[in-house]
Amino acid sequence: MSKSTLREVSRQAMRQRIGEIAEDLFVSRGYDATTVEDIAREAGISERTFFRYFASKAEVLFLRFEVDTHGLVEAIEARPPDEAPWLTLRYALESALENLDQESVAKRAALFRKITETAPQILAQYFARVHASQQELCEVLWTRWKFSHQADADTRVVFRALVSSVFAVLNEVELATQERPLAERRRMFREALDAVRPAREDLAGKPN
Repeated sequence: MSKSTLREVSRQAMRQRIGEIAEDLFVSRGYDATTVEDIAREAGISERTFFRYFASKAEVLFLRFEVDTHGLVEAIEARPPDEAPWLTLRYALESALENLDQESVAKRAALFRKITETAPQILAQYFARVHASQQELCEVLWTRWKFSHQADADTRVVFRALVSSVFAVLNEVELATQERPLAERRRMFREALDAVRPAREDLAGKPN
């Protein structure tokens, strides 16, 4: 492993550590009551060092988006290359439901919803991050698809709509099933996906 790679791994590890500490503080004290100074103190670093890894407190709040998006990209790339994009997204996102069943994640999700409901500037950033995540996943799927199919502008639009619809399903299932067991969440997730499944068989595929 090269020195530059080692530095990047070390940097990402520190970002993750700071992010986890910040999340714990946001949960225990509240987002508004937690300062950059608090986060730096708990992490054993200076505020100056904090700003080497994050531009603001809000950026720490959204670190989970980076981690989750990276995990979904890896899950997509691990799927069979000739699999229909709808199935690839479906199976990759099912793993996300397992995380929703963890108590700590549920608490953070509840806190995040509370913050976005009361802070318009954070809500605006949230929508921007969601859009960026969707675009990244769309590009990964599109790259896989265009090597073995006829790639045209119209289908690219369909791809974007496909990714957006799956995100909408995941969000609605999370909101509607917060108090339900994991098995019930998965059932509703699958039923909702079946209801919005693409009409084109080359995009939808056939579930196992």
